[in-house]
Amino acid sequence: MKLLTLGGAAVEGVTYRREKPLLLLAYLCLEGPQPRRRLASLFWPDAANPMNSLAQNLIRLRALPGAVLEQGGRVEALIPSDAQAFRDHCLAARPADALALYHGAFLDGLNITLNPDLEEWLLDTRETLAREARAAHLTQAEHHHAHGEHPQAHAHATHAYHVPGAPPCDPEDLLRLWQILGHTDHPLTLTLRRDASELALTLPAPAPTLPATPLIGRAAELAALAALPPGQIAWISSPPGLGKTALLDHLAGHGWRVLPARSGPPLATLQPLSAHPLSSAADALNLLRDTRLKLALDDWEDMDDATRTVLTLAARQHPGATLAITARQPPALPTPHHLPLHALTEHDLQAHPGAHAATGGHPTLLAAHLNGTPPEQTLDAHLTLLGPDHRHLLIALAAQEPPNLAATRAALNLTPDTLAATLHTLTREGLTTPDGQVLTTTARQLLNAHPLTTTLTHLHLARHHPRETAWPHWLAARHYWEPHDLPACAAAAHWHADQQMKSGHPARAARTLESAPQTDAVNLLRGWAELRTGNATAAQRTVDDTHPTPTHRPRPWQILAAACALKLGHLNILRELLDTLDHTGAPPEARTVHLRGMLALREARDAEARTLFRQAGLRFRSEGLPGDAVIAESLVAMLNVRQGQPVHAAFRDVLHASRPFPRERVHVLTNYVYSLTATHAPDTDVNAAYEETVTLAEQTNDLEGGAAAWNTWGVHAHLARDYEQAAHRYRRALHLVEGTGNLRLHGLIQSNLSELTDDHAQLAATLDLLSSAGHDTLSQTIQNNILR
Repeated sequence: MKLLTLGGAAVEGVTYRREKPLLLLAYLCLEGPQPRRRLASLFWPDAANPMNSLAQNLIRLRALPGAVLEQGGRVEALIPSDAQAFRDHCLAARPADALALYHGAFLDGLNITLNPDLEEWLLDTRETLAREARAAHLTQAEHHHAHGEHPQAHAHATHAYHVPGAPPCDPEDLLRLWQILGHTDHPLTLTLRRDASELALTLPAPAPTLPATPLIGRAAELAALAALPPGQIAWISSPPGLGKTALLDHLAGHGWRVLPARSGPPLATLQPLSAHPLSSAADALNLLRDTRLKLALDDWEDMDDATRTVLTLAARQHPGATLAITARQPPALPTPHHLPLHALTEHDLQAHPGAHAATGGHPTLLAAHLNGTPPEQTLDAHLTLLGPDHRHLLIALAAQEPPNLAATRAALNLTPDTLAATLHTLTREGLTTPDGQVLTTTARQLLNAHPLTTTLTHLHLARHHPRETAWPHWLAARHYWEPHDLPACAAAAHWHADQQMKSGHPARAARTLESAPQTDAVNLLRGWAELRTGNATAAQRTVDDTHPTPTHRPRPWQILAAACALKLGHLNILRELLDTLDHTGAPPEARTVHLRGMLALREARDAEARTLFRQAGLRFRSEGLPGDAVIAESLVAMLNVRQGQPVHAAFRDVLHASRPFPRERVHVLTNYVYSLTATHAPDTDVNAAYEETVTLAEQTNDLEGGAAAWNTWGVHAHLARDYEQAAHRYRRALHLVEGTGNLRLHGLIQSNLSELTDDHAQLAATLDLLSSAGHDTLSQTIQNNILR
């Protein structure tokens, strides 16, 4: 029995058509064991009893014996699924096996109504699987193209473009398709041109067919060899693949005799110079006395021993012929003419746009690039020649940005000498810099060619990287964590998310923490991230799920719960929590002081609020949280305006200080425009400030900040008797605040709109709701304003 999700929803060998249980089963198959409470809130958030709805659907799944396992508070899928098998094949680089399972878009044709969170998961999963199918088709297309199997290559290219469930092709995928189809009359080329035009993407012009080893950028070496006098030896050295043989092939057309190394009988390499068998070194030296002879010998290391002996004698005697010898190592013979070959420079490749970025100037990769062969396949073959240490090191370096050589050495279990020698070779070939920076995009494409090796490399790197740089590697290897990895993994995720929070990206921090091992510290920071994104309901759920008993919550969780109560508009709960925090006897933190200030502000105790906000600002700065500090300082400025200070003077410093913190600046600007409206500033100043506020709120996805700004802007229009504009702004504010859980802000906006539209019943209901949540002061203020 297998769950089939690609192209529809069914169970192999069984007639079962209940779509919601099948969706639940698919979620468990792909996401792994889940807490019952999370499943209930995700699948039935609007149900009267979500846990009961979950139980009913799990009962329906009993018609599929052994499909799920219910154990305590968790539910796990035991049935295999085609989607998971598809992913396993993709991860193990088995594109043909993966594509054999992809019969259509994930859960295509599902006919049930989904809530937004569940619909987002479904669409994201569908797109992710479709992208993986596209990547598999592209891999197959490039493989067949490289082997001259054009019908198969074109078929896979067509399938890659039209993968069911996939979004439009990325620019990178368009270029890969163009490499396969661009020089043909395939019908899809017209579509590729149109898509590229819409993306302002320049498709490469058709390139002429070049030799397998094109000679580009070796003008200096050719000039040096042309000027070499008779009787002299030039030594040409480089690691494999940097064009030594290509250079000699070019010499063959310019009067040079080129002999490849032979490892057979004595003097086998030099034998082609004589019509008779060479019996001694003297015979060979006599052949080299001809001053007209220009002889190039390829590959010193693979020559027979007798030939190397003769060439050593020739270096001492200078018999007459001009000699050029290629080798992988520096000179083994005394010569002033040493020509080390390096990777080609951007200047060398200026006639081939994009070639240097793709190949790093490596001649072997360049030949593949110019001939249309996928360069990563050529690099793969070249690394096989160099050896496993070179492949592993290049993959490890390509997986890091920037590379950490100490962590890399430990991850690959290399000795310092081995690391230095291997990195030196990669650097000489133009694939890396001496400090490990990868120079070619081809090396990064190698990561996709070896997904399992890449994933395991990320895992080893994560275990040896410092906490500050380890999280991207933990995330890339998330399916391979072992129990002993979890503490270090959680610490790295926490540090990474904390930096995202401090840089003004709480939504990114929340996503990071969702993927991390769920330790207490991770969940605490996740709650703050959810709160910062405006999702106070989710933050409160995190508090309740992690520490369900309020009386036993650690102090940091009590502070988070208090912040949630403030955002959700439950002032009665906020008072109780702050009283509890006061009784602990611990010194107050910046957040606690700020929350006390907010409570005082809500209760119209302005003088006390101003003092508390000043203290909070100082504490935030001492704790290294300047973004939080500017919010507190903007509230001080707003209260100073209430005391008669001019708006621009009050806000000048804090407006300047908030510029590095876009999300926090929304709050600062909201307080600023509120103060402008309250002091009846000129419309030109007010409207410009509001425009900046709502624009920045939209850019930072700050729903609460945007709602507060639109509401205050609506008040400005309301007072100016522009009722149509006021109603429009109030409704924009209501649309933004819905779903944030901010009861106070929602009630404030609704009361403004109800007053504008003379909806007395709605206004009364809103005031009752605010009063029941502890907002008596706000409710009374609204009533007093209406009675004026």
